[in-house]
Amino acid sequence: MIRAYSSSCHPQNSFILYNQMHRNGRPSLDKYTFPFLLKACSVLSDIRKGEETHCQAVKHGFGTNIFVQNSLIHLYGSNGRISSARSVFDEMLDRDVATWTTLVSCNANHGSVETAHKLFKEMPDKSVVSFSAMIMGYVRKGRFNEALELFRELQMQGLEPNDSTIMGVISASANLGSLDSGKWIHSYIRSKKGNQFDSRINTALIDMYFKCGSINDAILVFEGVKEKLVGEWTAMIYGMAMHGFGERSVELFENMVESGVKPNTITFVGLLSGCTHAGLVKQGLMYFDRMESEFGIEPTVEHFGCVVDLLSRAGLIAQAVKFMNNMPLKANAAMWGALLNACRVHKNVEVGELAARWLLREEPRNAAIYMSLLSLYTEAKRWDDVVMVKREMKELGSRKSPGCSLIDVNGTSYEFVAGDKSFPPALQISLQIDESIKEAKEDYIYRWD
Repeated sequence: MIRAYSSSCHPQNSFILYNQMHRNGRPSLDKYTFPFLLKACSVLSDIRKGEETHCQAVKHGFGTNIFVQNSLIHLYGSNGRISSARSVFDEMLDRDVATWTTLVSCNANHGSVETAHKLFKEMPDKSVVSFSAMIMGYVRKGRFNEALELFRELQMQGLEPNDSTIMGVISASANLGSLDSGKWIHSYIRSKKGNQFDSRINTALIDMYFKCGSINDAILVFEGVKEKLVGEWTAMIYGMAMHGFGERSVELFENMVESGVKPNTITFVGLLSGCTHAGLVKQGLMYFDRMESEFGIEPTVEHFGCVVDLLSRAGLIAQAVKFMNNMPLKANAAMWGALLNACRVHKNVEVGELAARWLLREEPRNAAIYMSLLSLYTEAKRWDDVVMVKREMKELGSRKSPGCSLIDVNGTSYEFVAGDKSFPPALQISLQIDESIKEAKEDYIYRWD
């Protein structure tokens, strides 16, 4: 029962039972009691209760039990107490694969990914769970190429990836825009699992194909799902919005509701984004109202931000400002940023200045804000203000970050930074692009003559 409560939505009830058990003295406490109590502490993120339970475990002679110590490493590590987790690890007389994997995972997700990788290399035995922990750690830290390399190492060791591993690799492929890697992992899991996947994997595949720009592949995955859950519908709505097909997002949403699937908060973020990019102001405001009135979903800061962006992009600057002033929460940087960009497009200097100054109070060295303000003043031909902004940038040492792009060539991702030709493959491709542009120009001049 303690174990059941530790995995339920009421983990605190584990301690009520423990106290009853402790008072009665029967049955006797054993090595399984404390790991489940510590699990309840982890779910509750209650370090103080965890430390008390640790003391109780030591008092009753289970302080050096491997199950108790593994649970302690997870409790401390998952709550950012990496040094405490490492102390427990260092004091252990016996360690198993779960011990190492737990510490690797905690370091990768809440500490240093370099430390996690060092521990991973030191592991005497590695399991698919160990690889998954490290792969997901790389993905969470944005180190996607390393995640894919580790997946290849897993395969070379003859290990069978689990759903967590697959989710990590799909996410890495999506964020790299590596369509080849994404298609390969799709084919791989299809050969292992057939054509029917878990809803999470379907959702991840749809998202990956959209992020890699392959809309048709995303549609094929979606259409191949027999029982579509909210994840698959949301991924489609979001993906269509991402590519500018706002009307299609609205159509998908209505089809989803008609099929009896209830939308969630993420669904509405995608739907409102679709309305924004398609300029569907009335529909966007209508769906925002329906969120709470019809579906019982309380709007979050993301939803309010979508509405601000919706109104701003449509040129309804005054309405956007009024909406921000009447919100039940404080406007954030994303909302002010959306307002600033809209003011630059629609040449509203007064509100643009207000937005820029708010943003600069939060990020005084952000060159992108200065560049937007500079563009705003230049369009308005306010040359004195242009000079003033340039002077401020120079005094603060604020410089615009160079543009950066990723391209995928034969399964390898290359990063290009504007003006940088130091990386050999990038240099080779850059020179080929320059040569192609030169040839095109010469051909154009020849044809013109």
